[in-house]
Amino acid sequence: MSEEMRRFTHLPGDRAPGPDYSGPGVEAELTGRMPEGRPAERPERPERPERRGRPGRFEQPERGGGSYDDLYTARASSALGKVASDDGMLDVRIKAPGELGGPGGATNPEQLLAAAYASCFHNSLTLVAGRQGVPTSDATVDTSVTLRKRGTADDYTIATDLTVRLPGVEPEAARRLVEQAHGECPYSRAFMQGAEVHVHLA
Repeated sequence: MSEEMRRFTHLPGDRAPGPDYSGPGVEAELTGRMPEGRPAERPERPERPERRGRPGRFEQPERGGGSYDDLYTARASSALGKVASDDGMLDVRIKAPGELGGPGGATNPEQLLAAAYASCFHNSLTLVAGRQGVPTSDATVDTSVTLRKRGTADDYTIATDLTVRLPGVEPEAARRLVEQAHGECPYSRAFMQGAEVHVHLA
């Protein structure tokens, strides 16, 4: 461990700084307090071997089996050119950008997805860095979401790109933290492995 990494080591009870929103999983792991009704213990994570690949690119690690417990469900509805959450915290107009032939002047699904992915990845980075006593108060995550089309048919897909900055953290340590965050971020895993999707007609 380098001298710089030793300097970052937290004493018991210390709290690693992070973004304003850190979610129940981050709060639980950094403070030792789980949401009500959930155990504080978590299984030991086996050490993963170093993976060498294309510089700056991170692959998704394999995960074990087992079922998932629901922690939180966000709900939103889209209608009449706007999208809103069921609790009213999100209520915005939606317009296609000029690049897609729209009027612009409002947000769009790609921007919302980019913001959500950046925030989620930042939270995962805070979590994995906090376990190792590395502060991330100066970290930033820039995310782009690109809408793509193939041929003349309505064959669309999206591509995402993340750039993470960790000022003051040694390059190798930063690379390791970003790789671990990519392996734990639910959005990264959904993009890499495919998310569970259910569509209903009401």
